[in-house]
Amino acid sequence: GLNEEIFVYNPSDSKSMERIVCNPTITKYSEDVIVEEEGCLSLRSDDTAGQVARSAWIETEYQNEMGQKVRRRLKGFEARVYQHEYDHLKGILCYDRFPPEDREAVQKSIDNLLGLYPGDDARIEPDARELKAMMPRPLSARWMPPLESSSADKEEKEGNAAKKKQKKGSGGFGGGGKGGGGGMGKNTSGKKKDKKKKVRDAARSTDPRFKSSGKTPYANRK
Repeated sequence: GLNEEIFVYNPSDSKSMERIVCNPTITKYSEDVIVEEEGCLSLRSDDTAGQVARSAWIETEYQNEMGQKVRRRLKGFEARVYQHEYDHLKGILCYDRFPPEDREAVQKSIDNLLGLYPGDDARIEPDARELKAMMPRPLSARWMPPLESSSADKEEKEGNAAKKKQKKGSGGFGGGGKGGGGGMGKNTSGKKKDKKKKVRDAARSTDPRFKSSGKTPYANRK
């Protein structure tokens, strides 16, 4: 065979997205990692999937099929596929990145595959140098997503927020109000109340100073 490092990958169903990668190097791994279930056709992925941590984005250099040098920054699913295939060139399988629980769960399937190989030169473990240089580091235990707050916790938080809002707008000396208390607080309604003029109905009065028709205000008394 050729003494070259090469792989072909396609992160989509489109033929135009197919990439031929020769002699690649990953120059930078993001510190942010994404943990997802990952399998491999080399290991019959239906039986040997497990959690794998991959960098959220990477920067890489390689040569395409024309020998041209390519520099790219990959993220998301494409970055995961690229890292998976890159591992193969280093003699690393996704199984080598599984947490102990997942490795134990699929070990029987791995042993069955090894039993199908007739030779005695099968590599059971990756090269120690490659294993030490592995980025990101393999999971030491299965990753569990954070628990979501229950509906009761959400209702309690909403209730506390509503109480704080009410206290903030109250008058008087307590509760953070700016009023003087006892009805002396500032009116924040923004509307002035119209004062009603006091009137007296002549029909209900025996005082001759009031006219007998309509209502006469005190100001017009003679």
